[in-house]
Amino acid sequence: MGYWTRVVAAFAFLALAALLGTSFLLRQRMAAQWMAYRVGRAADFEQAAEVLAWFESGENHEQRLRDLVTRWGTGNARFDYYLARYVASPQSSEALRKRFSLELAWRERLLGRWAHFWSYRAGDQLDRRVEEILGFMELLLSGDSSGRQITWREVLDLQAIFWLSGQPTWAERLTPENWRDRFVAWRNLRTQGPIPTRIVAKPFPDWDGPAP
Repeated sequence: MGYWTRVVAAFAFLALAALLGTSFLLRQRMAAQWMAYRVGRAADFEQAAEVLAWFESGENHEQRLRDLVTRWGTGNARFDYYLARYVASPQSSEALRKRFSLELAWRERLLGRWAHFWSYRAGDQLDRRVEEILGFMELLLSGDSSGRQITWREVLDLQAIFWLSGQPTWAERLTPENWRDRFVAWRNLRTQGPIPTRIVAKPFPDWDGPAP
């Protein structure tokens, strides 16, 4: 085989490999779009949860999770409801909660949307829920628990509370590693007294129809 023949063959091989790689990624993206569509069209939360579990599986689950959370807050309130409820449930993985939490800081109004949903889920126990979480955080700051990191589920709780308190900056890119310094700084700056909360009647401001 001549030199130029080998060069052409090598380029052809590389082009084929690139084409196959692109085709694989395209199929994965199309599959993620279809599964996200199924979440938004689910008849109830149980059905949606079965579909959402697909995003947490497979070798490329990190990309699936990224594709999933970037769809939150883009216009489908029912999809948003199912995903937010799943993230707040025991069924969710910490990997999904982490990806969801970090996404809240990247796009405007997502933190407020999450805090609204969080308030809705707490219902008439909202004030009590806030007090319980703040009390738990204070406990972690003292005694034998002073070195404990919090989970991403607890990060999401704090993000909602920071937003409700009128200091959303502390909620942006909050993590299990930096929560301690941020919580102390937030506590020292906030006005004394209860967190101003209000009971909301529907999951999101743009929710249409009866509450689930």
